[in-house]
Amino acid sequence: MSRYVEIGYPIHEDMPVHPALPKVGLDPRERKEKGDDWNGSVLSIYLHAGTHVDAPWHHMDNGKGIDAIPIEDFIYNHPLMLDVPLEQNEFVTVDMLKENDAVQKADLLIFNTGHWKYRDTDIEKYSASFPAVSPEAAEYLRTQLPNLKAVAIDTLSIENLAEAPDNGYFVHHAFLDHEKYDAPTMLIYEDINPEPLIGRTLKSAFTAPLRIVNHDASIVNVIVEIEE
Repeated sequence: MSRYVEIGYPIHEDMPVHPALPKVGLDPRERKEKGDDWNGSVLSIYLHAGTHVDAPWHHMDNGKGIDAIPIEDFIYNHPLMLDVPLEQNEFVTVDMLKENDAVQKADLLIFNTGHWKYRDTDIEKYSASFPAVSPEAAEYLRTQLPNLKAVAIDTLSIENLAEAPDNGYFVHHAFLDHEKYDAPTMLIYEDINPEPLIGRTLKSAFTAPLRIVNHDASIVNVIVEIEE
């Protein structure tokens, strides 16, 4: 027997975002209590705040926008979560990837570093110096795993943002660059919640991005089918 769980975070005004990003805004426009005919609100959110998916155009000038990515790229038949306990500023390495043979079959790889535990209790720690995927591991994932369509991580970024400016944002480019490698582009999901998946067998997963024309990302919810 199976059921579906959500690993995207709810959106609210106090949700943690990277310190360099604007906070989420939810502004009431119409309210029945004020005499309006309905309740209506305006959402203001940076497209990389909360659970979201990066499109190639996020880092590649000639990469696809979120509206141009085939819907099949958001549907996964072999999702896999890797438990990779890491401290701040530590990395997912190639050796960690090679430890699990199931990685070779996965089409969605979810990294559970354990950093998600700080999201609601220590926003400052969650937003700074988080674990990330190493450049070497990113290149390995892109070049050595032909079944893989996307990666996801329980931090605000797949990449160490302190090192990224010096290496040209290598990790993002490794996944999103459609010209450097002879392999399909991979999508990047950031700020996901792996807690509902712990100790479970994953069967399938999917997302439904907002088709924002010519843009770099979409806020998403990620739905995972698990075996009871």
